[in-house]
Amino acid sequence: MATKKLKERIRETLKRQFFTDENDLVDVSDGPADSVHLIVVSRKFDEVRLRDKNDLIWSVLTKHLQPEEWGKITLTVGTSPEEIKAG
Repeated sequence: MATKKLKERIRETLKRQFFTDENDLVDVSDGPADSVHLIVVSRKFDEVRLRDKNDLIWSVLTKHLQPEEWGKITLTVGTSPEEIKAG
């Protein structure tokens, strides 16, 4: 299980640096062992390709976190509310 401090740091970094809208959702949860899973739901992802969504998330993570922090992330999902509704 990842530490609560690490999960909060990842969440706050994404919320402060890019996903600033009050409706943006950044969910950070435990993955296997001490890894972290990350789900971001934002209208900023409307009509954005999957690769570009991941690039956007990872550009924020690698710029503002240390490698030993972002290296714990084993799953990232970026989606828009519209994609969830259509699913």
